[in-house]
Amino acid sequence: MACSAAYVTADDVAEFLCRTEGYSAQGKVTLDDVNRYIKKTAARINVHLSAGGQCACTWSAYAADYLQELNMIMTALLIQCPECSRHLSDEERQYYYAWIDQQLGLLREGKLDLCEGATAADYPALGWAAQGWTEFNQARIIVDDIARNS
Repeated sequence: MACSAAYVTADDVAEFLCRTEGYSAQGKVTLDDVNRYIKKTAARINVHLSAGGQCACTWSAYAADYLQELNMIMTALLIQCPECSRHLSDEERQYYYAWIDQQLGLLREGKLDLCEGATAADYPALGWAAQGWTEFNQARIIVDDIARNS
């Protein structure tokens, strides 16, 4: 699965942040505004996923739920919704900022594995293998290795 432009919808964030009480598309924060924040925070997530090599893999079953939570919390931190019944305290904001920083670091370093098949940085693997960026190069590396060892 490739990195996505967003992992949640504006309605998801509105429901999480505002609990659907007093939220109005005609209010100061519109659904378009929320969607812009979702895309901005998803871009931050994607940069770290890409750095960890996790954009071009098949994600595990829990990856989508984890990314939704991360995208939702990052978006909620950016939005100041005056009509919302739920507001984050300063302590909650500081906690979530620290948690997000930790999670993005783990994704960037490949220590938090969202890919199927145990491919994270801490998974034991052979260090001698050549790497190819395309399927053709990867196939060529395998063919060359077979030829060398035959």
